[in-house]
Amino acid sequence: MRTFRSVMLPLLLPSIAAGSIFTFSLSLGDYITVKIVGGTAQLIGNIIERALLAPNQPLAAAFTLWPMLIMVTYLAVMGRAGAFKNL
Repeated sequence: MRTFRSVMLPLLLPSIAAGSIFTFSLSLGDYITVKIVGGTAQLIGNIIERALLAPNQPLAAAFTLWPMLIMVTYLAVMGRAGAFKNL
């Protein structure tokens, strides 16, 4: 366990960061899957789409800020952890 923590984890951190950023950023705007599958889940993409269809653009703009803030915070945390030094 000590070897994994001190050797393997620092080597894997950039790839974990890149994979999680790609996966998480693509899932933030995923609203069509719920419509195709027919689920009743409330994803933030669905809320933004509904706010744009009903002419409520200020609400859509307010909800759009949350995914952007989440991604900026996540990128800042990964940058602080040193995940982008060797990319």
